[in-house]
Amino acid sequence: MNNPNKYPYIQYMYSYPHKTAYGPLEDIWLDDYIHILKEPGRANSLYFHIPFCQTKCGYCNLFSLPGQSQEWMEAYLDAMEEQAIQYGMEDVSFEDFIIGGGTPLILPESSLHRIFQMSRKYFGLKEKAGIVIETSPNQTTKEKLNILKQNRVTRISIGVQSFHDEELETLNRKHSVRQVRKALESIRLVSFPCMNLDLIYGVPGQTPVSLEYSVCQALEYEPDEIFAYPLYVKRGTYLSKTKQQALDNTYEMYELVRDMLISNGYRQDSMRRFVKVPAGLSAKENHRAGNKTEKNHYERSYESCGFQNTISIGCGGRSYIDKLHFCTPYGVEYSYCKKLLEQYIHTENYRKITHGYILNEEEQKRRYVIKHILVRPGIELKEYENLYGRKLLEDFSQLVQWEEQGLALERGGYFSLTEQGLGMSDYLGPMLISQEIKEKMHRFYEIGGENGCQNKALL
Repeated sequence: MNNPNKYPYIQYMYSYPHKTAYGPLEDIWLDDYIHILKEPGRANSLYFHIPFCQTKCGYCNLFSLPGQSQEWMEAYLDAMEEQAIQYGMEDVSFEDFIIGGGTPLILPESSLHRIFQMSRKYFGLKEKAGIVIETSPNQTTKEKLNILKQNRVTRISIGVQSFHDEELETLNRKHSVRQVRKALESIRLVSFPCMNLDLIYGVPGQTPVSLEYSVCQALEYEPDEIFAYPLYVKRGTYLSKTKQQALDNTYEMYELVRDMLISNGYRQDSMRRFVKVPAGLSAKENHRAGNKTEKNHYERSYESCGFQNTISIGCGGRSYIDKLHFCTPYGVEYSYCKKLLEQYIHTENYRKITHGYILNEEEQKRRYVIKHILVRPGIELKEYENLYGRKLLEDFSQLVQWEEQGLALERGGYFSLTEQGLGMSDYLGPMLISQEIKEKMHRFYEIGGENGCQNKALL
């Protein structure tokens, strides 16, 4: 295992396989897969991708475009609505609805209303569906929060990252600590069932003292959840271009955050996710609350992004229907993202699927393991055996090694990461990537991926 005194992480395994492993698909049509969404027992999630933001954050390698005009935003929403109409999923049941980006709240108020109207007009969104949205301090106004409240948003997630202006400047975040406080106070006043606050550790110039201060300040607002992320400096990002590097003592920073949050009444559900435990909850009740089978729809989908079926509307979001994964090509650089957005807006047939990946049984197993082992309570051994007709440890000898190293253990019918293993999730998870997927990801960067273009012929 990597020396924890140096940067120990490889990548965040929020989905599998990664977008950089996707490629051209031929003769694939949505019509041939919609029936899967209607099968009994299927959990379906709806995702809208809003790729607009005020500025591109220094670490952001997502599909996003800063500084777009309101006319461009409206043209994009027109395209989203046309895609939703063509998908024709009014009779497909969706348990949750997630709006991500970019910064969704950068949309004007009329466009925000339109987003929610589209979700209910063109999709079978359940009456009590969990509704999740992301925001940023500069875009969090009382007027827009009231729109979210009117539309029954159940979880709002705000990217704070730090309570130090100098660290925010390093990250190329264009909000101030003063704006953070104003936004958090507004969110508390409006009151949502769940407020999540994001923090980043490993920022250049950050110290244990400055990080401890940020955590203490975050706790002052009593968020229901805190997601704490290690900093990654990815190709094509501002931090990469300015030759910045994450701190070598990032693992120590992780331990500091973890210990502080647990000592302040938060339960750790993954390397990143910490959930506030209601006062008076017994140890047994807390353990049960941490079992993902008992969580609300939006908690399951947000934590295990992409394991259930997901239909994405917009440019840059990923759809998952059983073994079929698809999206628009992946990009980071502004010029390429703008080109992809133009192509999306002028698409004539959104039901034709041209870019993605079809998982064989081996890759489906890997996806299942990756999406469960990195969150508590881990992999239910009996469920794996029922799904695939094999025992987990017979299929994945790597897990046996983790058990021998004290990074994982079998307990109560689950195979789970230990406390040490959970803290090394971004090191362990990538070990489960297949050789084929690794080669595809490597080729992505060989042919221009560093500049945000997987295949220049697509232009």
